[in-house]
Amino acid sequence: MQDDDAGGKGREVDVLVCRKCLTKSARSGGQDLPRWLQGELAERGLAGQVRVTPTGCMNQCPRRQVTVLVSDTDDPEGRMLLVEPRSQRDLLLKFVERRARPDAPAATPGGDAPGRGQEHLGDEPVHEERGQ
Repeated sequence: MQDDDAGGKGREVDVLVCRKCLTKSARSGGQDLPRWLQGELAERGLAGQVRVTPTGCMNQCPRRQVTVLVSDTDDPEGRMLLVEPRSQRDLLLKFVERRARPDAPAATPGGDAPGRGQEHLGDEPVHEERGQ
């Protein structure tokens, strides 16, 4: 674990973003999602703590959404999220920041609860599945 700028302990986080989904969702802002996310995380002092990596297909193939797997040192299996790249990217950012900084404000009420089904990031439902 690393110390974050606030002096607390933080987790190392990996964010895997499906390249195939990015290509399919280019019209809805998906193409720049990894670069945008990495830039926003860097502004928050999390560049060395969070890695955003485009990856191969994760076999979810949602329409107009991007498959994102977020894992950290406390949850190596991670959470699989199906994210609408334009309307939910800020919510994804908050979710990832919460994973990196456990003391940060929660992106969701009860967002750390394990299980399958709908993960709600703010008012927008985001489908979530446990990592495989």
